[in-house]
Amino acid sequence: MVQIHALLLIGPTGAGKTPLGEEMEKRGILGKKAHHFDFGENLRKAAKNLLPLNHQERLLIQHILLEGRLLKPEEFFLAKNILSSFLEQRNFKPDHLLILNGLPRNIYQATALTSLIEISYLVFLEVDLQTLKIRLKKDPAGDRKGREDDHEAYLAKKLDWFQRETLPLIDFYEKRNTKIITIKVNEEDTGQTLYKKLITLI
Repeated sequence: MVQIHALLLIGPTGAGKTPLGEEMEKRGILGKKAHHFDFGENLRKAAKNLLPLNHQERLLIQHILLEGRLLKPEEFFLAKNILSSFLEQRNFKPDHLLILNGLPRNIYQATALTSLIEISYLVFLEVDLQTLKIRLKKDPAGDRKGREDDHEAYLAKKLDWFQRETLPLIDFYEKRNTKIITIKVNEEDTGQTLYKKLITLI
């Protein structure tokens, strides 16, 4: 696979990554056609046999989703297979931009992807716990319906996990000369308002 240029979205649950990713796909960014790769959504598609994976891989993904955990290092080939399938289905071209959402989520995954993907931009959607609680209740972007992992009891735990595991990606990519962009998210932000903020910063 030829190395792909990408923009990585990071932020805790409810920050607005998916609505912003969808908006970039719809409108393009940096003068390029953009493809929004939502890893969680594609994992769920793989579990439902909507992606070309074999039976054993599909069972493993179903098991991972049931446990609600990240891929182990020995399972990370699944992420690469799912990403390859996505790029093929989208007829991804060298001058297109890949929007990564949910992958990589820690330093190990980022390191494993360096030979395939060059992250040119990292966009950090910064939001505090109180604002997150309000956003998840209001659902301003309309993308939380049916999500069973949005209970308030899990929020602090998920935010803590994000700060420990995913936030260090900022330092990791800064050392690789990736442009880091921080967007402050408020309780009313949608994909459209986040996109407007992004284009003033990028």
